[in-house]
Formats: sequence, C-alpha cells, structure tokens
Amino acid sequence: MTELADDKETAERARAAASLLLEAGDRLVASHLSLPVENYKVVLGVYSWWRLVNRTSAAVLLLVDNGYTAPEVAPLMRNIFNHAYAINWLVDNGEAAVDALVSVGAGEREKLQGWLDRTGWPIAAQYRAEIDAYTAANPEPVRDGAAEALHKRLKDELGNVATMLERYGSADIYPVYKHLSGMSHTSVQTASAYLAQDASSGDVQVRSTAVDLGYAYVIQLTIALLQAAHVFSPLLDGDPLRPAVDQAIADLGLEGLQVVPTRTP
Repeated sequence: MTELADDKETAERARAAASLLLEAGDRLVASHLSLPVENYKVVLGVYSWWRLVNRTSAAVLLLVDNGYTAPEVAPLMRNIFNHAYAINWLVDNGEAAVDALVSVGAGEREKLQGWLDRTGWPIAAQYRAEIDAYTAANPEPVRDGAAEALHKRLKDELGNVATMLERYGSADIYPVYKHLSGMSHTSVQTASAYLAQDASSGDVQVRSTAVDLGYAYVIQLTIALLQAAHVFSPLLDGDPLRPAVDQAIADLGLEGLQVVPTRTP
C-alpha cells in the first residue's frame, strides 16, 4: 500500500472509505447474517476476527474524534493490524490453521492453569477440571510427519507476527507493528509520551496529551478494514461486502493493486 501518500487529502479519503466499510459491515450483521456450513470452523473464526477488526476500528475513530492520541489508541491499532493479516492467514490455511489455533489456545490455558496453581487461586481446581473435560472431548488429532510439520509451522506463524508477515512477503510492514507494540507496553515510548523537551533550553515540559497521530493511523486502519472485508466477503453467499470493497478501492485509487498479500512457500 506504499502507493498511498501520507497527507491530509489521502487521510480524508481513507476516513470516508473506512466509514463506508464499517456501515456495510453493520448492515450485513443487522440483516440476520447466516454463515455457510461449508468449512464452518474457518468461517466462524474469520467472522469473529472480521467483526473484531470492524468494531475496534470504530472505537479508534471514536477515540480520535474525542481528542485521544497515539499511546491511547496504539494497543487497539496493533490489534486491528494483527487480526487483519491473521484473517487472510486463517482462510489461506483452512482447517490446518484452525487446528493450530486450537492447539495454541490449549497451550495458553495450560499456562494460565500453572499461574492459578502457583498463586493459590481458589478456582484452580475447577479450571483444571474444565480443561481436562475439554481435552477428553476434543483429543489432539493424529498427524503424519508432513501434517505435524505444517502444524508446527502454523503455530509458529500464529504466535509470531514477524514470521507471519514474512510468510506473506510483507516483512517491511513489521516495523509498523513494532512501533505500535512499543506504545502498547510499559516502555520508554509510553514513559515519555506526555513529556516534551524544549529545544532551546533543554527543559522538560509536561503535556496534557501525547503527540497527535498524524494521517497514517486512519490510512492504516482503513487498509486493515479493506483487507478483512476483502477476505471475509467471498465466504458468504452473494459476496455481500463486494460493492463496499470495490468502492473503497476505487476511492483510494488502489485499482489494479493487490489488496491482500499472497502466501509464499
């Protein structure tokens, strides 16, 4: 998406395109959306991630409209960015990706169980029983060598954004994610976000708000919305988001460009 300029005019077009995609998504959900039974597990996951991207994007726009800036919205922007690529990853890899997602979830539950045990939470025994019951009802599938290698690779991609981006030939996008991550944790970026140093005197001054986000945030947010809708809509009967997707592409001047990256071997 390097064709897009980082300027006011582009940001205004992006903001209008974002509103178009958000409104189309809301209308789709309000129309008593039914999900196809084919490839159902994949579609369920994609629907939830697509809806998360939409609602989180709406939240970011609401926050920005009310004067909130970089450190307040960066964690949300990072989540939008990550899930927009993960939607493509999930559809691209199908049931094997769902399998990897479930396995990663199981591992996270075990980690949480360990912390419940170590810190003496009263619900530890109940949580252990729930994990055991789920595991008994959903045993890990038997995989041959090739399937196990794919499973391991997909788990690694899911847990490592840099790896996923590299797999889709988009490693140059990782610095954006890394920048957002720096403002999503206890870091030097957040520790200095509300401070400014006077260039002449060197004195540090306090700020009531952090530095403005500039134009890039709404452009990146809109591209994420566009990618998510572009991948999700064809899974539904009639490709219902296609008019909004095509209009957003036209409004942004992206005709002929590849909106969603292709997986490399």
